[in-house]
Amino acid sequence: MAVDFSDPVFVARITLVLSTVMLVAVQAGLGCTVTIGDLRNTMRKPLAVALGLLAQVIFMPAIAYGLASALGMKGDALLGLSLVACTPGGSMSNVFSYFSRGNMALSIALTVLSNLLAFGTMPLALTVLAPDSRVPFTEIIKTLALTIGPTAAGIALKTWRPRIALWGEKLGAGIGGIAVIGAIVAGVAGNWKQLPFLPAELFISTALLGVLGMFAAYLLAIIGRIKGSRRITLIIETGVQNLALTLALIALAFDNQFSIVVYSYIFGFVICFECL
Repeated sequence: MAVDFSDPVFVARITLVLSTVMLVAVQAGLGCTVTIGDLRNTMRKPLAVALGLLAQVIFMPAIAYGLASALGMKGDALLGLSLVACTPGGSMSNVFSYFSRGNMALSIALTVLSNLLAFGTMPLALTVLAPDSRVPFTEIIKTLALTIGPTAAGIALKTWRPRIALWGEKLGAGIGGIAVIGAIVAGVAGNWKQLPFLPAELFISTALLGVLGMFAAYLLAIIGRIKGSRRITLIIETGVQNLALTLALIALAFDNQFSIVVYSYIFGFVICFECL
């Protein structure tokens, strides 16, 4: 059977599969890096958690609204940017925190809490930011569940079966990394003819969204006197969105429509360079 990346239906299906695998594998692997005790200790100093949630839930959507208004973005462009901004933290931010020597317990705590809050905040924010677009309530719940479940399983393994968790951490990172690359390659390969016609506001908005979000988190960290690895995690968790969740949601709810999903693709490339 020939692989036809020019077929949008095939690209949508393969992206959905890869995004789902990516989401489950990475979250399970990263859950394997912390124990319940680590999370308990993190919650004993709740200021960093509160500031992180404030930045993710309020600041990121507000920044997206400001950028969209300034650049005159409407329709699919507005929806694409809004989906990126409203997505809670997750696998991608956890990975960056891990390699940046951030506080993984804080990173996982923010991921779990922001995803739990997202059951309510994400549909609400999308309704406010993109009132003319359909808000996929059912698909949001499904994709968020795919984040919470594997993360909880990984944490349980780390707590009670640390030897197995060590293998789970490595396998999750490896499988998730391959799936991330595969999902982006499939999406770009299936729509490469449209790349030369992408609007300037796409690149401007996605570049500024991450930078402004991380700068806002940096200011909050200074105000809250959050230092060291916790400050690093706070900044990364704010600016780096869970693209695995966003890609899965767009593939599930919008058939991987390029005019919407391209904002996730470009944001993913840009934020990698911004975090270096």
